[in-house]
Amino acid sequence: MTSSNPAATRSAQGRRALPAWQAVVGGAAIAAVVNLIVLFIGDAAGASLVLELNGKPDEIGASDVIFMSVAAPVLGITAAVLLARWKPAFLRVGQIAGGAVAVLTAIGPLTQETDGQTAATLIAMHLIVGIVAVAALEAIRRSRV
Repeated sequence: MTSSNPAATRSAQGRRALPAWQAVVGGAAIAAVVNLIVLFIGDAAGASLVLELNGKPDEIGASDVIFMSVAAPVLGITAAVLLARWKPAFLRVGQIAGGAVAVLTAIGPLTQETDGQTAATLIAMHLIVGIVAVAALEAIRRSRV
């Protein structure tokens, strides 16, 4: 019996293929939740959570964390998935790029004039988004094998 539901397709090993939208939404949700936990831990550890932007202090809040934790993986994972329709190797390229961008952007908090706890909190958040993007793309890649 065949199904007309594309989400019900099976991969070569008999597993269900992971629909890309589930990986995108799931990855973004996981990144947002974990980064909110990191934000609250940083706050409890005494991080000021204040960066100086354009000469003015700017406090990092939960809405900022949610927005950036959702926007980055949604854009990155979606771009990799769309490019992978053309060439499947772009899933692996997306993983490498996602990990590299996370590490490179994690350097940013070290260049800001802020306390160590805030820098450590922001570095952890950047790396978490990268890990989630790499894991989501790996889940898609493995389900398509």
